Amino acid sequence: MEFIEKIFALCVKFLHKIADLTGTSYEFVNVIIFCVIGPAVLIYYFFRVWGLKKELKKYKGLYERFVSNDINNKE
Repeated sequence: MEFIEKIFALCVKFLHKIADLTGTSYEFVNVIIFCVIGPAVLIYYFFRVWGLKKELKKYKGLYERFVSNDINNKE
């Protein structure tokens, strides 16, 4: 438990440093990071993965159409 407390204290110090640098409060920095930036990044990656899956399906169809036929015909 001591390790987790050290990490938490380090994170709190980091947030206080950011608050001092930006001239805002610790609470404001905390809200911006965990309620705005965090969900925005999560939503971005959700749509990025969704788009990549759609693209993968397109290429998988091309693979099955061209490459797998060649492999099956050689055997």
